Amino acid sequence: MIDLVLKNYTSQKSPKESFFVRVLGTAAKELKLKGDLEMSINLVGEGKIRDLNKKHRKKDKPTDVLSFPLGGGNGDIFICLSIAKKEAKRENISIERKLAQLTAHGFLHLLGYDHEKSKRDAQKMFKLESKILSKI
Repeated sequence: MIDLVLKNYTSQKSPKESFFVRVLGTAAKELKLKGDLEMSINLVGEGKIRDLNKKHRKKDKPTDVLSFPLGGGNGDIFICLSIAKKEAKRENISIERKLAQLTAHGFLHLLGYDHEKSKRDAQKMFKLESKILSKI
């Protein structure tokens, strides 16, 4: 079971909690995870994501998604909704598709996957991400 708290801290419209539960459930099933998962998805603006990125990663710039693991796939995912919308437009995909991708990406980070470690780790993570997205 996925215990999810969705908070939209922006004035922009976003999909409902059920959308994110479906994405996370698909990811958990694909990764053959057992047990309950507890997490939050926080939709934030560029200022907030920039502050978090600066504080926790020493990168003074906004980004699309950040994850803060609590262990076992549990944790907090922060998605910048305005950046997600810009990326969706640039990639010519729906905002829902982009949010699904960012949610899966953030979830994989919660599980310890890290595309910044090495090229091999990046390939492994992005392959899993694609596999999850293909099932949604």
